[in-house]
Amino acid sequence: MASHPFGPPPAARFEVEPTAEQVAFFKENGFLAVERITSDEEIAWLRAIFEHIFDPANGAARGSPVDRSGTLAAGEQPKLTQAFFPEMQFPELLDSTYRRNAKRFAAALLDVEESRLTSWGHMIRKPPNGKQASWHQDHAYWQPEFDYHALGAWLPLHDVSVEMGAMQFIPGSHKRGLLKHRQEDDPKHNVLTVDAPFDAASAVACPLKAGGCTFHHAETLHYTAPNSTDRPRLAFPMEFQLAPVRRRTPLKMPWVDEHRAAAGTAPLIYVADGEMITL
Repeated sequence: MASHPFGPPPAARFEVEPTAEQVAFFKENGFLAVERITSDEEIAWLRAIFEHIFDPANGAARGSPVDRSGTLAAGEQPKLTQAFFPEMQFPELLDSTYRRNAKRFAAALLDVEESRLTSWGHMIRKPPNGKQASWHQDHAYWQPEFDYHALGAWLPLHDVSVEMGAMQFIPGSHKRGLLKHRQEDDPKHNVLTVDAPFDAASAVACPLKAGGCTFHHAETLHYTAPNSTDRPRLAFPMEFQLAPVRRRTPLKMPWVDEHRAAAGTAPLIYVADGEMITL
């Protein structure tokens, strides 16, 4: 495995396993908050990698952040940036305590063998005054040609409050299947929001202490508020998945068609443990 300036993950191990009560809660509600998934030492290690990736001086590096703010006014600063697949640049992330414990949880929550799961990561920076992430399901961003069995783990790299942009979920919304979405902005930006009725008043917010994380099903409606604090919100989500299965007939996802018409059709791929696989 390649080396990098930050060294390997901290040697001290922290192990945690899901309880039967946590698994039952997830299956009923489509999300789960876990008080501690990794150590403070590893949070510091992950944050150093995060800040390196988001340093403007490293903007030409593989996997450098992209602006996910949508349309901005002239001279306006980005309000949300995202770096995809950091494990390709820093493969040691695959050996982290965070991933090891999160994968164990994912296998139990999805009711699959852990050996069948792979992962991919992305890092998100929401600066002060950073925009909300509107209510959506992760599945809405994925390719209509495939069926997925997946969930997301969401790890902040510090304490995170609702005002900073902690995750919020609609309990039980994963049971509704994939809902209609629409493009919130110019379709080339591919910023989605759900376009189906739901009870926003039922939302459950999940502020976390550093080292805690949330899990959510790929079809659980979720949201994060604008960052109304004076500090940036730094998060490192990972998605855990079985290999996507090609459908005989693609799903009808017109919002995907709109994005493809505006930005072009990307190759049908998925990333599994740092490897890009063509489907």
